[in-house]
Amino acid sequence: MSELVSTFKDRLREGINYAGLTQSELARRSGIHRAIISDYVRGKYEAKQDKLYELAKVLNVSEAWLMGYDVKKERRHPEEVQNTNSGNGDITSEDIDHYFNGLRSYEGLKISDEQKAFMRNSIKSFLESQKAMNNKSKQGD
Repeated sequence: MSELVSTFKDRLREGINYAGLTQSELARRSGIHRAIISDYVRGKYEAKQDKLYELAKVLNVSEAWLMGYDVKKERRHPEEVQNTNSGNGDITSEDIDHYFNGLRSYEGLKISDEQKAFMRNSIKSFLESQKAMNNKSKQGD
């Protein structure tokens, strides 16, 4: 499972450099006021979900990476989750992490990091148990 390895402000600075933008240009492209971007960079505030999404989109980085998680920096597109390396529609543990890290709310109710972790771990545990049962039944054949 991914864990926090950096701060939002450090990742935002790195993302701005990675994208080759100024804070002013990031503000213009994201629609977030320049003073708020400055506050984020100084660590005064952390972006809320809607602003985090806009920043990540403009910087072309994943939201989870921008939040400080130990995940790939590059932004993944929905079609990449559907077309995994296996080519047969299988999802990977990384796909599950990416999906749950990106959740923000359900019907207007905020989803906390703890809730995301619980859901992510529940799905992974379920799938691993199904895999083990499948392997066990194959051995009995």
